[in-house]
Amino acid sequence: MSTLYGHGDLAAEETETIDSDEEDQQRSSRDPNKLPFSIIWRDDLKNDDIKIPCSSLLIALGATASAFAFTHVLCNYDLELIGYGTDEKISDDGNTETKSFDQIKAQHYSTQSVDRIYRLPSSSFVLIQLNSSIKSDRIWPLSEQILNKFNFSNLTNSNPIYVIQSRLSMDYVTIAGEFESKANLFIRYIKSSLVPIDDKITQTIKPIEPPNAIRGLSAALFTKLHQANIPVIVLVVYQRHSSVNADALKLLQRILDRTSPTLKQYVLSTEKTNKQLIRLASIQASNMYS
Repeated sequence: MSTLYGHGDLAAEETETIDSDEEDQQRSSRDPNKLPFSIIWRDDLKNDDIKIPCSSLLIALGATASAFAFTHVLCNYDLELIGYGTDEKISDDGNTETKSFDQIKAQHYSTQSVDRIYRLPSSSFVLIQLNSSIKSDRIWPLSEQILNKFNFSNLTNSNPIYVIQSRLSMDYVTIAGEFESKANLFIRYIKSSLVPIDDKITQTIKPIEPPNAIRGLSAALFTKLHQANIPVIVLVVYQRHSSVNADALKLLQRILDRTSPTLKQYVLSTEKTNKQLIRLASIQASNMYS
């Protein structure tokens, strides 16, 4: 006969008390010489009362998504930097060592942590790239900073916010209850209830199936946006290797080609894009034989 343990049974068997608050503090403890990770807005946008108009938003989380934003958006447009994420070091005199916006924009995405927010001039298209390892205690406040800074009144259910990120395919559990070990590359989605069921993307790819779930910053953003009645779709690129590869970026492009015209016009595959993809493929090939 199986035994059903209650809380008292488990507590009696424990030899050491577990302090969850203390464990959480250890997991989220920060370098004492750094500030909490947060967004620094451009001087003309720092006022909390200023809301940035946003009718189309693409949020790229992680290396693969950030590379896609670079090859398919930043390469093709002259976007203006309006904010960047930082946990600025504190100097000996107690002042923070800040970098100018020009210095931040000049950093190449493949060699530096990409934590930047761009806007296309004379439009309400916004691109957010976040590639740093953000401590768990900053995920929720950071999602609030993003949500509170933009005016989403012009968003529609047929033109949701898109969040893209990547995970290892071995993290995905199949319906049969096994880890995915055969597929090299695939995409799954999760959408808020406001996104119509006839959305072209959700008709093209499969939803994330339980027990799989999104987590971290994408989960916080999804929750915040859903609670605010803002339509959102999270696209997760599952790939066998964690390195950025051209095939993953091409697959993302084919999927995002089916988005609303409002976003599709900004996510383009041009000659500049192709040059970057060829460059990326050549780097992959050289790494294989090095």
